[in-house]
Amino acid sequence: MGFSIWNLFKAGLLCTNAAMILNRRRVLAKYGFDDVNNMGCDPAERPLKVQAIGLLQAVQYLKVPVIAANILTVIFEFLLGG
Repeated sequence: MGFSIWNLFKAGLLCTNAAMILNRRRVLAKYGFDDVNNMGCDPAERPLKVQAIGLLQAVQYLKVPVIAANILTVIFEFLLGG
């Protein structure tokens, strides 16, 4: 696996898929990453945690584009033998 834009795209898509499958109630609530309002402290005190929560919530809106990117990636890999 060489270092190319295509492989960087696949790695980013893999990380996005991983963030999308995290279940809010079962996984993220254990560590306090389920909601910004339920942190138990002022969000200004923990800006990194607030940013992580925001990223995990924003990824949930990317479901349709990520599914399309997954399909195109699989087709491209089958056709060109990646």
